Parts: sequence; structure tokens; C-alpha cells
Amino acid sequence: MSSGSRITVAIERHESVDSTNDVARERLAAGAAAPLLVRAESQRAGRGRRGRTWLDTPGTALLLSLGVRADAHGPLSSDPARAWRVAAEFALAAADAIEDAAGLQLGAVALKWPNDLVLRNIEGGTTRSFRKIGGVLSEASNLGAPDASLVVGLGINVRGDIARLDANLAATATSLEIATGRPIDREALFLDLVARLEGRLGALAAGRFDVAGWRSRQLLDGCEVEVDLGGEGIVTGRVVGHDGASGALILSVDGIERAIETGEVARVLRIAIP
Repeated sequence: MSSGSRITVAIERHESVDSTNDVARERLAAGAAAPLLVRAESQRAGRGRRGRTWLDTPGTALLLSLGVRADAHGPLSSDPARAWRVAAEFALAAADAIEDAAGLQLGAVALKWPNDLVLRNIEGGTTRSFRKIGGVLSEASNLGAPDASLVVGLGINVRGDIARLDANLAATATSLEIATGRPIDREALFLDLVARLEGRLGALAAGRFDVAGWRSRQLLDGCEVEVDLGGEGIVTGRVVGHDGASGALILSVDGIERAIETGEVARVLRIAIP
């Protein structure tokens, strides 16, 4: 349902589920109104990219999944190449809300391609280091077809038990309360995030995508990175940009630019200064 440039999101709350993504997908398949936002206090089988687990302590994180389906007046474009923008706007809404809730300076929350929300350690205007505070997982069905749907999961460590994260992430992750040393009102953060998301979904439905905002929050511009391409192995290069049309990471490898649409940054070898 839309109201001016805003699209109202239906909200469904649960104490515990296997996965909020699974619940959102099931609700869409059953004909539930969309966009639908499923929130749970805990997940028994939460997941991240490439089969990683997302473990949590009940009541410490924000665990959300947004479900949308193909609709001429909705945010999910008929062009499958633009479906990634729904997840991008979800992440941007979260970044804005996190900064307000935690009293952080503008730009303190960054996006690390392809799906991480990170908190920058900024000294003298320079990013010295960063730690993960959340992540996004998109799962699409029949993109480009009339019955297309998309589920985007978002997890934010508010006062999360970092020790229960995937072992590969525990050394590089944190929570908002640990990082800021101040209490965070999860409900206020959630309501602000929803309000911002509704505005962003409305803009998407009207054909507008916040390319400038998406690019301005990117962490990796200028960084030397290793990108895991799965079966193609690891490629090393310098990030020279992010493509606002496709969502691709633009990597310069031995002076030749390459657009990478699918992969994962396995390691940041050097953070760009400034």
C-alpha cells in the first residue's frame, strides 16, 4: 500500500523462528500483503552468505526480513538486473537509522560490498579500521517473471553476543553497544528503520534509486582487496568504484578494470587513506 511517495510495510513479529527469510518467503507464497517485514527476537537457523550460520542470543539483535513481489506499482522492478536495489535501499535505511540511534557521525556506518554493514574507526577524517555490525542476505525467486519475488534478510548486532557469531567473523565483528559504550533502544531503532525503509521503497517504486547515497557509503573505494569468485578462485586488485546500474564492484587488476557482480571480498589488504 502506498501513501504519496511512501509505501507502507506490513509488519509481522515472532519470538523465535528458524529463519525470518523462510517465514517471509512462506508468507508471500501464501498470498500475504507485500511489502512484508518479518521480525523475530531469535532465529534457530539463521544464515548468511555461502552457508554461514547466524547465531544470536534472544533479544540482542534486530533480525528482519523484507518480502516483496513483482508489482507494477511496487519497489521490485520488472528488470531483474535492478532487483539488487531493494536490498541496497534496505541497507541504506539501516545505516541512517543506526547512526541516529547510536549518536554516530554521518558516514560512520559503511557498506562493504557485497552485503556487510560495518562501523568505521575514523581518526582525523581517515578510516583506520572497521568492524562488522550487520549483514544482508537476498534470496530471489523467478526474477523477470510475473510471479517474481524477493526476500531480503537483515541482521544487526545491537547488543549481540559476538562470541556466538560464525567463528570466521568473531574476530572482525562487534555490536553497536560494545562499539559505542552506550545503550541502544532496539525498538526505537527498529521503528526509525521502518519509517526510512518505507520512504526508500516508495522512491524505488517511482523509479528513483539513491545512487549517490549508496556510493557515498561504500567502504572499499581505493582499497586493495582480494575477491573470492568461487569456482574462478581469488583475484587481487584495487577497488576503483561501484556501479550504480548493476551493483557491481569495479576492480582494477593489473591496470585493467573489471566489473564483478558476483563474489565476496575475502580480505582487505590495504585501506585507502584517506
